[in-house]
Amino acid sequence: MIETKEKLSYGLGDFASAFTWASLSLYLMYFYTDVFGISPALVGTLFLVTRLWDAITDPIVGLMADRTRSRFGRLRPYLLFFSLPLGVVLALTFTTPAFGDTAKTVYAFVTYIVLMGMYTLVNIPYSALPVAMTIDNDERRQLTNARMLCSYIGFVIISYSTLPLVDWFGNGDEQRGFAMTYALYGLVTFAFFLLTFRGVKERYTEGEEDRNPLKTFGHIARAKPFWIMFAVSILTFTLMLMPDAAAIYFFKYYIGDEAQVSYFLALGYIGVLLGILFNQFVLRRYCKRRVMLLANLGYAVALASFFFAADLGAPAYFMAFFVAKFLNGIISPTMWAMVADIADYVEYRSGRKATGASTSAVTFSQKFGMSIGGMLTGVLFSFYGYIPNTSQSAEVLTLIKTMMSLLPAVGALGIVVLMLIYSLTDRRMSHIRAAKPTVA
Repeated sequence: MIETKEKLSYGLGDFASAFTWASLSLYLMYFYTDVFGISPALVGTLFLVTRLWDAITDPIVGLMADRTRSRFGRLRPYLLFFSLPLGVVLALTFTTPAFGDTAKTVYAFVTYIVLMGMYTLVNIPYSALPVAMTIDNDERRQLTNARMLCSYIGFVIISYSTLPLVDWFGNGDEQRGFAMTYALYGLVTFAFFLLTFRGVKERYTEGEEDRNPLKTFGHIARAKPFWIMFAVSILTFTLMLMPDAAAIYFFKYYIGDEAQVSYFLALGYIGVLLGILFNQFVLRRYCKRRVMLLANLGYAVALASFFFAADLGAPAYFMAFFVAKFLNGIISPTMWAMVADIADYVEYRSGRKATGASTSAVTFSQKFGMSIGGMLTGVLFSFYGYIPNTSQSAEVLTLIKTMMSLLPAVGALGIVVLMLIYSLTDRRMSHIRAAKPTVA
């Protein structure tokens, strides 16, 4: 039986992760285009190149985690040894050096690639922890909800406080403001990962794994549910999170009041938190597959309505976004619970433990989707003639509104279709876990 204190300790790890993930989702594109000073197309290229690097590092870290043996366990050592480098590189990524254009571009590529490498070394083992902490499906669900709650508390704080902190630290100098703000965020990241390291326990770490890494990923590749979840993750992080990154552009250029974005995003993530709390009751009563299907259908409708609400005034577009993010709060923990199902399914089918490898494969799909979304944003901005810090054309303004609404709605509808063919229902997973031998 996992105590509440340990569940909270696990959740604090995603609070720490949020300072990287929320920053990449909400502010990195804006920082690079409007503060750091590189073109949207180049930013899109940077995101794509980094994902090619992730294609190598993610599976390696997953395999390393499955094979690690230490007095701290299999997964916890990564939180201890790599959280400080992660915090340092996060601060460097949002720092603008006094270099020429070419050197600045190289600096952006190097810091972002290293940042994602450090994030991989911490977050893949962290994401795999629930499978090592408990075999009870309800406890895993509670750990996932604790993780999501803490993560989106982080999102609320970051969305509301980042731009005010940039103004306060920078006093009119955005470059200095971002650098100082992210030096603070780096310290917070390190401190809270240490709390997670100290507060959680790995109980189920025994089990055979293949010595040949290709066999491990071969087992995963033969699992059809994995490929469906891979596609779900790509759609989620390519299109469904696009409104988060586009929001600052929407308020700066479409609405003409950049100060509103902090309230807008904070309200949205309060909606996510309420959705996560509601999710705890939903998943006790309904199958995860059904929840994903219906919540994504509602998410698509809410975001599509934003396209029209944007011209009806602040109450309308604030409410449309809030409803969409509330549904997102139901979707996110459900998706992570399904990732744990896939790890168990692969072990059941193969007889080999592949927790880290399974988690790394899905995590890679999320980061790959995020990079495609960033690349798509950069390509679309360049194609329609976006120019930073000036009035935008009607075409660019319509594009920004579409990125806040119709494009992510298409992604949600794609997930609805995928859930229709997803086979790992809760009833089936109960039979699999009952049949799967587990050594404590």
